[in-house]
Amino acid sequence: MGVRVEIFAIGNELCYGRVYDTNSFWIADQTTRLGAKVQRITCVPDVVEEICTALTAALDRSPDFIILSGGLGPTSDDLTIESLSKVLDFEIEINNEIFRALAEREGVTKDDLQVIAKMARSLKDASCFPNPDGWAPVTLVEKCETTLVALPGPPEEMRACFTEYLTKRISDKTRYRSVSQRILVKMYEDQASLITKEIMKRIPGTYLKPLVGNYDREKGLPVDVVVFAGDENACRLRMKNTLKNLRELVGKKREQ
Repeated sequence: MGVRVEIFAIGNELCYGRVYDTNSFWIADQTTRLGAKVQRITCVPDVVEEICTALTAALDRSPDFIILSGGLGPTSDDLTIESLSKVLDFEIEINNEIFRALAEREGVTKDDLQVIAKMARSLKDASCFPNPDGWAPVTLVEKCETTLVALPGPPEEMRACFTEYLTKRISDKTRYRSVSQRILVKMYEDQASLITKEIMKRIPGTYLKPLVGNYDREKGLPVDVVVFAGDENACRLRMKNTLKNLRELVGKKREQ
């Protein structure tokens, strides 16, 4: 089954359609490149009950990683830590090391300490890591077979934290890599789907998807090709073989 990942995007602004969920797209791309399989992407509003219900259901499925982004800020609607606390039955605490580092780095006054304190919250007995590009730290918890990771919502901060604290963890667990490519074929979806299914059957560790919504009468039908293997060299060889098979089957279809 491989290493399974579920992604959660937390925020009313996402559910209202006021902000694009670019974080989930980026996390899904990165985890796929690292050889993991994203099982679900869930967008949840800033409501503790909704977040807890969604997280509890995810934990019941026992994915290898649950990755959350958003809800770690200083305002009243930032509720990710509260939700994790309820679901996991962990106490909320201020991480003093993170607190001191934030206060010193930002040169805050006493009036700012309350804001800094909320930004430095984590869970007792959880791992808490400093944010290399912002304020809110990363909280990481091991629950049975699942690693839960709460990342900050601002995209630049989220990407920096993911790269710093998650890339190696996922890579070490998957022992896989992946590469992807998008190509164009001059045929309709029903024709292309038969070919892509045949290739996935022939070559294990491949995923091909005709993108019918991007069909262009002049250019053709885009097909996404993703291959998985033990390292990048093996991925490139598998991609080469996959594209060779695709060209051959497309050519035969045109000759019929």
